[in-house]
This record gives sequence, structure tokens and C-alpha cells, in this order.
Amino acid sequence: MKNKYLIVVLLLLPTFINAQFVGPKIYSMEPEYNFGKVVEGSIVVHDFVVTNNGDTELSLIKINSTCGCTVAKPVKEKIKPGDSTKISITFNSASRSGKQKKYINVFTNDKLNTNYRLSILADVVPKEKMINQKSASPKIFVEKNQHNFGKVKEGSVVSWDFAFKSVGNSTLIITDVKTSCGCTAALLSKDKLEPGESGKVKIELDTKGMKGKKSRTLAITSNDPSNPRMIITLFVDVEK
Repeated sequence: MKNKYLIVVLLLLPTFINAQFVGPKIYSMEPEYNFGKVVEGSIVVHDFVVTNNGDTELSLIKINSTCGCTVAKPVKEKIKPGDSTKISITFNSASRSGKQKKYINVFTNDKLNTNYRLSILADVVPKEKMINQKSASPKIFVEKNQHNFGKVKEGSVVSWDFAFKSVGNSTLIITDVKTSCGCTAALLSKDKLEPGESGKVKIELDTKGMKGKKSRTLAITSNDPSNPRMIITLFVDVEK
């Protein structure tokens, strides 16, 4: 009798494995973004990055928001396995006041996430109050928030120095640097920068086991109230 049960388990095991891993899988390293304090009447924009972590093509069927103040438009509606796309969200703070939270519904062919939800937050304040607060705020500045390594051989490790600068009126503090997968490593030069100081994050991408066009993300969290979490996108085309 035990042997019969063992045979049944062994026969069903591949089915369970396939059910768990096969198909399109939508994923975002940052499904929620906080604009921080926003001057009433201003329009702010954020690009969400969504990745297909599955093994078949992911389709973004439809995207809508919970109010007319947000507009979402994907760069690509069809995403190959391991590839990513951006969804641009525009928030208009006109005639709004106080803390806001809005949702963006992304309808997909991922059976476990047919309605994948992104969200944005903002604290809308009067212009006069914001001017006084900004005078003493830290601020991070970057020239670019994405990098393309181009074509590389599978198994090689490529690196890029991501540069940033403190351009506010108080100390900029980097509180966290998080990568989207174990294949990406990041080394921060310093976590506290005085106004006018520059810093960098040395990013290394290990392409072992990769094939074709891939993208990975890196999130940098700081005490900049207007940009508390910055997303860096990396692209690579891996050849055998």
C-alpha cells in the first residue's frame, strides 16, 4: 500500500511543480511610491517598473486608476520573461489638501494577479507652507537613473558607478539600498552627505545563468522628502 501512495505522489509532483512555476508572473520591487510633500496645484510624475518573473509572456491588458488625478500608461503592453516595462503615473494636486492615497489597477494575464495593484501617496500642502519647509530640506540629485550595460557574455560580472549629489540645505542621509535580486550587488561610498557633497553606489551585475535581454532594479531610500525612494533601472543583453 505504501508503494502505491509513493507512486501517486511521484506522478503528481511534476504537476504541482509546473502549476507553481509556469506562466507569466507580474512583480514590482516598489508597488507603492510616496511623493512626500507636494505643493498644492503642482503636477508630479513617477515611473513604476514592473517585471515579468515568469516563463511565458506577460500581458498588461488594461490599466485604470481610482480617480481622475492619475494617468497610467505602460511603455510596453507585452513583456517577455525576465523583461521589464515602465508605467508612468501623473498626479495632479490641484484642489487637494492633506494626505492622499490613490490606487492604480493593472489587469494582467497572471492567473495569481489578474488585478495587480500599485499605489501612490502624497501630502498636499499650501504653497506658502511648502516654501518654508523646503528651505531646510535635504535633496538628492542624479543625472540619470538608468544604465544599459549593452551586450555582454553570459557569466561575466559588469559594474557601474551610480553617482548622486546632495543639493539641499541640510544633511542628506541614505537609509537603505536594496536590489531586486541576488545577482545584483551594491556598495555605498557613504551614507551621510553634507550640502554640496557627492557620493556613489558601485553596482555589480552577475550575468551567470542569464540569457537575452534582462532588466534589474535598485532602490535607494533617503531622507529627501520630495524623493524618498529612488528607483535605478539596469539593462543588459546577455549572449552565450
